[in-house]
Amino acid sequence: HHPAVASSGATMLRLLSVISLGLGAQAGRDTAAQAVALKNPGTTAAVEALVARILPEAAQSHFVLNIDSTTCGTKNDATAGWCVKLEDTSDGKISLTGTTAAELTYGVGHYLTQYCNMSIGWKRGGGSNLFVPKDWPKVGGTVMKKRNAPWSYIMNVCTHSYSLVWYSWEDWQEFIDWMALSGINLYLAMTGQEEVQYKVFEQFGLNDTDIRSWFNGPAFLTWSRGQNEYGNKIAGPLPRSWMKSQWSLQKQILERTRSLGMSGQLPGFQGNVPIQLKTIQNDNNITKQGDTGWMNSVDPLYGKISDVWMKTLIEDFGTDHWYQLDGYFNGGTAPWLEGEEAVALASPTCEWSTEQTDSYLGDCPSAGCTAYATLAEAEAACLGMMDCGGVTKEVSGDKPYQVRSGETPKHSPFKESAWYITNILECRVLEDLPGWVERGAAAYSGLNRTDPDAIWSFQGWAFIGWSSSKQAASLKSFIDATPEGKFNVIDMSTNGEGEWKKWNNASFWGANYVWTTLHDFGGTDGLKGDLGRINRIPFDATTDASHGAPNNVWGTGFTPEGIDQNPVYYEFMLDTNWRDAPVDDITGHIVLRSHRRYGLTTPNDDVTTAWSLLVESAYAQDLSVQDGTGVPHLGSNEAWSWKADLHTPTPTMCNIWTAWSKLISAASAVPDPTIEPFRYDLVNTGREVLAQIAGPAGKNFTAALGAMDAAQINATGQYYAQVLNDVDALVGTDTAFMIGPWLEMAKKFDDGTNDCTDTGYPTITNCVKFYEWNARVQLTTWNPTPKGATQIPGGPIDYASKHWSGLISDYYAKRVTLLMDQAIKDAASHQRTSNAVRNQILADHAYNFTTATNVYPTEPVGDAVQVSQAMHAKYASFFTSC
Repeated sequence: HHPAVASSGATMLRLLSVISLGLGAQAGRDTAAQAVALKNPGTTAAVEALVARILPEAAQSHFVLNIDSTTCGTKNDATAGWCVKLEDTSDGKISLTGTTAAELTYGVGHYLTQYCNMSIGWKRGGGSNLFVPKDWPKVGGTVMKKRNAPWSYIMNVCTHSYSLVWYSWEDWQEFIDWMALSGINLYLAMTGQEEVQYKVFEQFGLNDTDIRSWFNGPAFLTWSRGQNEYGNKIAGPLPRSWMKSQWSLQKQILERTRSLGMSGQLPGFQGNVPIQLKTIQNDNNITKQGDTGWMNSVDPLYGKISDVWMKTLIEDFGTDHWYQLDGYFNGGTAPWLEGEEAVALASPTCEWSTEQTDSYLGDCPSAGCTAYATLAEAEAACLGMMDCGGVTKEVSGDKPYQVRSGETPKHSPFKESAWYITNILECRVLEDLPGWVERGAAAYSGLNRTDPDAIWSFQGWAFIGWSSSKQAASLKSFIDATPEGKFNVIDMSTNGEGEWKKWNNASFWGANYVWTTLHDFGGTDGLKGDLGRINRIPFDATTDASHGAPNNVWGTGFTPEGIDQNPVYYEFMLDTNWRDAPVDDITGHIVLRSHRRYGLTTPNDDVTTAWSLLVESAYAQDLSVQDGTGVPHLGSNEAWSWKADLHTPTPTMCNIWTAWSKLISAASAVPDPTIEPFRYDLVNTGREVLAQIAGPAGKNFTAALGAMDAAQINATGQYYAQVLNDVDALVGTDTAFMIGPWLEMAKKFDDGTNDCTDTGYPTITNCVKFYEWNARVQLTTWNPTPKGATQIPGGPIDYASKHWSGLISDYYAKRVTLLMDQAIKDAASHQRTSNAVRNQILADHAYNFTTATNVYPTEPVGDAVQVSQAMHAKYASFFTSC
């Protein structure tokens, strides 16, 4: 998915046409038994090496590490599960025994955090607090930690672009260590696939230019790995040197993760190719969308490419038998499916509700809201439409009875009436679309001809927004046709609510699924995420299973488009894999975590109050997955933070303000207020406060632009820019919120090959500039803006925005100043700035910023506590009502 938030029946038709339907039923499967054969055991040597990377040599001997597949039960008991056992030894050490290396490393992390008062986090998302304690704590006998589902999963296809794109092996090594210590054992292994594709496509006659120009630049590879729905060659073409270096990096990543008991999902062939292949192979079955060709899986060429793809992939990278294979964007319906219709059956007979007065059913069926003179006629017509849920009677007209697709009556203020089908899931059965089984079998064969143990993992973003019986029947028939144990859904509900609950808790009709929360688009910043909601994962599903629904949760995890934000939310989510019940006291749980992060060994009232308030406010609400603040978006604000006057804070906003106040007060009690976990939380909470203030400031400025009052434009514009620059100054005190490290990481991928200059941009004269250009464009315009363009190209502009020092001052704040200066000039002539002039200003500014090469700091500028105190005092007047 991404960038557009959209889903429709057309999306799924496209998805199902490309991917396998396979053969065999899903129901009644033993998920534990299926997972046994897939688990990588890993090695104790790899876990010992991990400990050596995070702790000094003198501390390493404290751990006695073992892997034993019978840790949770006998070797032949597949339901015994996966666990780690911690025990004190007679000589003062800690003995840890795990079912695999993945459980063993989780045990190490659990001991360090829960017993030794340490914290382990992302380098750019809160950091870690690791040290050697004066005395190593005992666990007090034997402690057993057990997974409640086989898999702990992370990543979204977009994570590789928005967060991981510039990771070197050193960065990956740190990230993998964090994954291991957090108990993660399943992830998307997308790195390096372009080299595989290059080798495969070459064998079918495509030349270097065809292939490299079909790929996007490094910062946008997620989308050329999809269907290039936003076009190809975005910030490209892709250099061969990048492909080769990423291919080598992927081999290192997989070797390390396998040794630590993890499994990586490799990319399968989903049927999208450079369009030149249509002519080269003389294949009229390939349909054209832009410069991308769409292949039908029953096309013999599809099978040939699949076989070469899988052979090359496994030869290059080996396999863990998991393959991510789906069309994960809303790119439209596959061309060959246009006009195909489903066939409806009516057994048992559909039953109708009584008249629902003062009610209506929403939306029209695909054939339209056809009107009829009588209820009987309308009901008969409705039964012949797979996407009709009932009838609504208008208040007047010769034909007042209209068929509707809605299935649940809504209140009508217009005296309408509604009748709906009460047993719609039972009486509506959808036969396979013509050719679905054949297409599916052909596509699935593309996986398991080479790997008989192939598991197909499907990102469930395609199901977001689905609710009708037609969609339910489509998905159910799709799942029922798949071989048992060979299909897994990644449930990607935006807030962890669970897509499996749709259609009366259908639970994907018995298919295995990993229940995740998506939470964030573009890696944007903003305190958010309802901990109470994800606290129910996976227990709501297992509760429903006791009432007859299948208990087919195969794992839990998270799937944000970008990480390095809201670490408290994601850490809490990862721990769900190891709980036997929801957390009773979330506030207490998070307060203890904060004390560990700050190195506090005795309770601190300020820290306790701060995090209690944050749990009650920011972490008790699910906001948009996108950034709605006035930092990156001119004149935008998030409605939850201010009352209608745009000056009085809401109770939630007051709580966040007070939490920041308490963290500032706590600085004097924290043993070392410069440690990253404390500094990050302090700056991040203050950043949220100032970002919310930027909303009203921006709204006042955009209102002034329409008033043509030069003095008002100047006053509001200067203030808006000031707020943005103050946000910049605050976040500049912590490396997690600085653009400098992002750009420097990108530039380091220059290996001297200098094969990056065929972009069509004269200023991109070497690979250093090429990679920096990619990094800057992703954060701002997403599509590159050429020199002299009259406007920024269409697309998800400011989609992957960040509250980063340097980006805020030089892009967001400067943009305000440029528009303000022009508006003041125009106001002097009693006119508003025209759209053409405004667009030109924004395009010139975007080009100048994205092609610039000025260097930004990579270390904090200023003291986080002192700058926080200054900003707190400066904006305290906003919160006198709190």
